[in-house]
Amino acid sequence: MIGGGFIGLELTAAAVSLGKQVVVVEAQSRLMARAVAPIMSEYFRNLHQSQGVRVVLDGITQEIVGGKRASDVLLTDGTIYPADLVVVGIGVLPNAELAQSAGLAVGNGIAVDDHLTTDDPNIYAIGDCAQHPNRYAGGLVRLESVQNAVDQARCVSAAITGHARPYDAVPWFWTDQFHAKLQMVGLSQGFDAVITRGDPATHKFSVCYFKENRLMAIDSINRPGDHLAGRKLLAAGTSLTPQQAADLTIELKSHVS
Repeated sequence: MIGGGFIGLELTAAAVSLGKQVVVVEAQSRLMARAVAPIMSEYFRNLHQSQGVRVVLDGITQEIVGGKRASDVLLTDGTIYPADLVVVGIGVLPNAELAQSAGLAVGNGIAVDDHLTTDDPNIYAIGDCAQHPNRYAGGLVRLESVQNAVDQARCVSAAITGHARPYDAVPWFWTDQFHAKLQMVGLSQGFDAVITRGDPATHKFSVCYFKENRLMAIDSINRPGDHLAGRKLLAAGTSLTPQQAADLTIELKSHVS
């Protein structure tokens, strides 16, 4: 498995459950580095290793060796891993060529406004290919998630039927790997403080992300109550403090007004 992001690790867990031996080669120094804090990366590294997965960090792939079928994966440091099957999950690029050829503005995806309208008022763009203004990101963002695509579709459907409203859904995501369900709400990029609720060793804990004492996101492992509370807290703009998040004697839902 080349790539230690969500797709790579989900496929790894599925392969292991089918009795396969898997090596994960990740170019960065930790798993899922773009999306989660170091404590969450470490949790998933330990989780996969406990299931027999070999995790290689800072591993740069030089070549997939083989003719019609892969036989080995060669890294730049000279290490060779035998392989019957190689899956590459290293990110995506938005398909914006059609929009660009139609003369629409394109940045990191098809540019839309807060109603998901392109430069042409009769053309909308939604989903993984659309770069839209998002208050939770503090600017323009392109989100790759089922939730975002579905909620944006609802927004555009409302606009087409004469009930236009700005897109303002709280971003949330999930991934299932072995016995761990990670549920994420909000966008944590740029955080400057992390509060952990619970003990990762119990496989039930949450990580709260803050920037300048403002709650940005919550990642939860097997704690659905924290996830649901987080969706309500972020949607309402509730000013949960790091001190309140750290108090394990108080449930997050008690802060929901």
